[in-house]
Amino acid sequence: MDKKDMTLIGIAILICVVICVLSPYLASGDPDGLEKSAEDSGLAEDFSVEEIKGIPDAIFPDYAFADNPDSQPLQIVALVIGAIITLVLGYAVAEVVKNRN
Repeated sequence: MDKKDMTLIGIAILICVVICVLSPYLASGDPDGLEKSAEDSGLAEDFSVEEIKGIPDAIFPDYAFADNPDSQPLQIVALVIGAIITLVLGYAVAEVVKNRN
């Protein structure tokens, strides 16, 4: 990989980290329009994941580590980890496809 590609990858990672750091502060507190509409019409059901058998808990539910989902520093860490994992998986898939050709 040449220097131009490495620079582009570095800039992409930097942009992802900046978006991850800013998004908890800029995001809406109630972003799910479908869920809000269901609550307003009385169609929403309250149930927990434990009541549904066979569905595992999320690793980062609502992009939070702790029981307190309002902890923005932990949300930022979860977002950065998720972005890095996604970028690494994308790079790995690209390398596999490149090596196949």
